[in-house]
Parts: sequence; C-alpha cells; structure tokens
Amino acid sequence: MSGLLYAIGEVSRITGLSVKALRLYQEKGLLLPSRVDPSSGYRYYTERDIAQAHTLRALRDLRLSLEEIRGVLEGLDQGASPSEQLARVRARLADEAASAQRSVLALDTLLRHQEQAEAYLRAPPPLLERWLPGVRAAVHRARGRYSDASVVFPRLFAACGPHVGGAPFCLYHEAEFREDDADISWCVPLVPGARPEGVHVEEVPEVQAATLVHTGPPDSVGPSWARLFAQLHAHERVPAVPLRETFLRVGANEAASSATWLTELALSWEASGLRAPCPSGTGWPKK
Repeated sequence: MSGLLYAIGEVSRITGLSVKALRLYQEKGLLLPSRVDPSSGYRYYTERDIAQAHTLRALRDLRLSLEEIRGVLEGLDQGASPSEQLARVRARLADEAASAQRSVLALDTLLRHQEQAEAYLRAPPPLLERWLPGVRAAVHRARGRYSDASVVFPRLFAACGPHVGGAPFCLYHEAEFREDDADISWCVPLVPGARPEGVHVEEVPEVQAATLVHTGPPDSVGPSWARLFAQLHAHERVPAVPLRETFLRVGANEAASSATWLTELALSWEASGLRAPCPSGTGWPKK
C-alpha cells in the first residue's frame, strides 16, 4: 500500500460519497481519516481508507443502518471473512423481503375484500329461513384452528371413500371467533346405510336456521354473518350454537378468485324464543 494521501474532496469523487457523508461517517466513528492537518483541519485519507469507504458505500446502498454497517466493519477488522459478514446481511434482507411479501399479500387481501364488500352491497345474496334436514355424518370434533379443515377434511374423505353423501360442513360450538383452540366439528355427510370404518359417526339433528350462500374465501364471511345476526335480532330471537358453514365449492387456496368459493352459512336460534343466553364457552356469551 502506497503512502499517498487524498483530500476529502478527492475521496468524495473517487468513492461517490458526498463530503457531508464522509464527515458524518467520521463523526459516527465508521470512517476516520488517517491524517487531520492540525492547523487547517483538512482531512486526508489513505488508499486503505478509500477501500473501506467503498465497502461502506456498498453497505449503505443495501440500506443497512449505521449500526449494522458498524457491526459489519468491526467484524471485518476482527478478521471475519467478507463472505461471512455478507451472508448475515443477506439473511436479514431475505427476512425483510419475506416480511414485505407478506405485507403485499395482506394488502391484496384487503383490496380484494373491499371489492367484495362493494359488490355485496350492490347485490347481497338472498337470505332464507328454512329447516336444515338431519344428516348422518362422519364427525371429527376437536379444538384447533379453522384452517385445520385443509387437513381434517381430506382425512375424513379418505376414510369415508365411496360413502360420502354430500358437501362437508363445520359446526362451531362456541359463539365467538377464536384465533386458535376453537371447538369445531368437521362433518362429512354419509349416504344412507353407510358404515365406514375408522371414523366416528353421529346423527346431526334437524334444525331451523337463517341461511345464505356466501361467495368468497373463508376469511371474507364477516358481512354475511352480520346479515344473519341482524335477521335474528330483527325478530327478537336469541342466536344459538352451533353455527354451521357448509362448503359447497372451495378454491385451491384463499388467494383463489372470489367466485371459486361458495359457502352456505346457517344460524339457528333458541327454540323457546327470548331467554338469557348460555354462559360464555357453551353458547352465546353474555355482555
């Protein structure tokens, strides 16, 4: 390495870092000039300083914070290999990219739901009050997430084979929405007389309910549930559990087009009319 010294303006031209930036990096202890003239205060840099300035600029262009840049430079000074340091930076950037992608998907979902809400207001699906007939079904009841349907239903279908007699449905045994630990029955109707092995079979009783068919993925059903609740409240009825969602048509995933998903929602009410709701956890929660 030669003993040449470069003025701060020259270093700025060579590295593409502004004089202001070079002064900031000196202030932060990231890039110190090798010599400062005591009388004039002029800063002078060696070729080694310039090499470090190039590294610093490359890290800055990666949008690293000053503290992250400090960590990388200190690691290099302590003998860490450049590839090791850059691998750590890459891992962080990959995490940020994944997070950004999740944010984009969330925004896409919000935009899609907004479009669905506008279409829903223009032409809401018809709401019917009818009797849901009793059905004999293979049932798996457990606590879990609503998304567990993508695992439970394929297993039930595989166990039932040719005995499947209708569209699958879920019974939600608690009124409130739960992020996890929800009490759910996953149900697959059976053809008359079927006795598939390895599954629990129940008679799901007949019930009178307000129903409508919702178009859209599972996480967009809120407005349709709101209509069903409003229908019961308008007639001074007390909503009852279980709530039912019957999956008439499903998409490959929740990002599938809205028209791909068709779900019949059904909300029944207390048979004896107005009365105090059941305690929270077993029926409609008290206020």
